[in-house]
Amino acid sequence: MTRERPSSREWRADWFQALSEISAEASRAPEWADYAHYCREQERGLRASAFAVLNEFIVRMENASFSERKAFVSWLMARIDHRAGADVLAPYPLRRRVIEPTLNEWLSVEPACAEPHRWLGGYDHLKQALQLNPSDPVTRTRYVRLITEELTYAAHELPTAYLGNAVDDLSRLREAEAAAQPMADLEERRRAVAEIRALREQIERWQLRQADG
Repeated sequence: MTRERPSSREWRADWFQALSEISAEASRAPEWADYAHYCREQERGLRASAFAVLNEFIVRMENASFSERKAFVSWLMARIDHRAGADVLAPYPLRRRVIEPTLNEWLSVEPACAEPHRWLGGYDHLKQALQLNPSDPVTRTRYVRLITEELTYAAHELPTAYLGNAVDDLSRLREAEAAAQPMADLEERRRAVAEIRALREQIERWQLRQADG
């Protein structure tokens, strides 16, 4: 018997679940009603309608106070972190016109706050966020994952080639290993430490081959 192919909705069940949950939560805040509407339209598969509604929300948010924009960005980023469908929940127009400008303004207004660094991401921002708030488990996890993911890519053509600076990357691995040790999630810590050790072995073997000519 031939098995039916799953529908596109079945392939993206986790996306639709996220849209449903986020729209329900956003609808509790009247000022985020258009964003909740956007999520519902996306859940229904009405992409053109969804983006028309989203544009109305973006225009209003562009003219909102910093405190209102900050509250929305903080709420949304915490809910999409490492979640399926993050690009649908925070699509490019929303990121470019609301999220990123608000995070950058947040850095200027509250330079000692770790949160905007956490959500801007990237090595430098996450390192700064961890220095500002060493007890934040979200930043710690994002920082370690970023380093291992970037170095996994740098090592993906080994033993033929290494797409990075081995000396600098070994130093970053030491930082990641130190950051991984206090992780409260034991499974996440074991996974991170195992990846770090495997990457270190690969990079050091590459260095030895290069030294041997």
